Amino acid sequence: MVLHMQTNMSQRNGMNNLRKETKYIVVHSTNTSPKQNLDVKDLDTQHRKEGLFSCAFHKVIKRDGTVQDGRDIMIAGTHVETDVHLSNKNSIGICLVGGHNVDGQPDCNFTFKQYESLVKLIDVLKASYDGVEIVGHRDVSGSSCPQFNVKELLT
Repeated sequence: MVLHMQTNMSQRNGMNNLRKETKYIVVHSTNTSPKQNLDVKDLDTQHRKEGLFSCAFHKVIKRDGTVQDGRDIMIAGTHVETDVHLSNKNSIGICLVGGHNVDGQPDCNFTFKQYESLVKLIDVLKASYDGVEIVGHRDVSGSSCPQFNVKELLT
């Protein structure tokens, strides 16, 4: 009986992390230089070292435009500070690799292939999640990430 209750508690705790709705797609950057060609494995390792259980983002777009799966799309990410409307439980996080120059300063240095992949990915996600709003992390935080106006790109 005790084992059965522990299993149910464990299942319930895991379910608290489910993303039950999708109101937002939030675009981020890794804030790394063009020389740092990171991928989802690198971010997963970095985020685990920071205490997360996996990559903070649902999708990662590499410098060559390859779209990689990060965190399971149905699990809440850890990519935004929660506010009244937008939270990790109602948003999908997409991260572009890059966004800083070699001196560590913000720089909109993404490749054309990354922009192409981002637009295609957002189109696919918009088809799956009706009425979703697309924002840059900078639009909902004090960050400069992703170093460009996401809404301008999509118009």
